[in-house]
Amino acid sequence: MPRRIYTYEPGRGWDTLNFLVTIGAFVQGIATLVFVANLIVSYFKEKKAGNDPWDAWTLEWSVSSPPPVYNFASLPRVASRRPLWDLKHPEDPDSRYE
Repeated sequence: MPRRIYTYEPGRGWDTLNFLVTIGAFVQGIATLVFVANLIVSYFKEKKAGNDPWDAWTLEWSVSSPPPVYNFASLPRVASRRPLWDLKHPEDPDSRYE
């Protein structure tokens, strides 16, 4: 498809594709505006996320933010694929299902 052509003469077969790409450009522009609005609102809201805002399963979320130089004072015991879950929920460890 040649560049820098906003419309094509009828019968060349590009009309439908050109229209579809134009709709996609508008959707992308709207999505970009939503993203920028979210950035602005999040910046001025100033609600800080905690160390583990998603109740994650893996060990990188157990370290404080920003992380210390050493990450862990001692090596954590890993008994399953969800070690942080096992630490936070000792009554329901993931290792008993493996």
